[in-house]
Amino acid sequence: LVLSGCGNSVSDDRAEAYASLSSMTSLSTSRAQEYKQRLTVAPDSAAIKSVLAEAKAANEKSQADKAAAAAKEAADDKIVKKTEATLSGVTLVGLSDACKGVTLTLKADKTWDIEINRTPNNCIGEPKGKNWKIVVNDQHEGKPVLRFSEDAIAYEVTLNGDGTVSLENSGVYKFTISK
Repeated sequence: LVLSGCGNSVSDDRAEAYASLSSMTSLSTSRAQEYKQRLTVAPDSAAIKSVLAEAKAANEKSQADKAAAAAKEAADDKIVKKTEATLSGVTLVGLSDACKGVTLTLKADKTWDIEINRTPNNCIGEPKGKNWKIVVNDQHEGKPVLRFSEDAIAYEVTLNGDGTVSLENSGVYKFTISK
């Protein structure tokens, strides 16, 4: 008389779990190794299924995190490109009271020139380094930021839509965009 069991044996469940785990490509090598070790010592099918469910959830979260990071990077890149396209190769002429007499040229080759014809200068100071760039970072809540290569000071950029731009740091400095 041969009795046939219902369902898989523990070793069958473990083998299936190993195969499933190896297909989870979003887990780091160390996390996958940790789950493999836990599957190896799992005493029964219920424990194996529990470890596998945890691994699947971690894999799905990792996939979602990667997708969100890629989407954020693409959105940030779009903001950078739009801002650079507007500011590259233009001269910013001081408009707000603190910036009258200040002219900042952001050249297409990513170098800059500045003329400061006012005393005292309460607008943007003479930047350090010879290059400029636009970045987006979490510190500025996803807004574009003008940086100079060797300068710790960052200016949050607002394209006002009326031919002006505002650069914000310790104050808001408004400029007219001139080609």
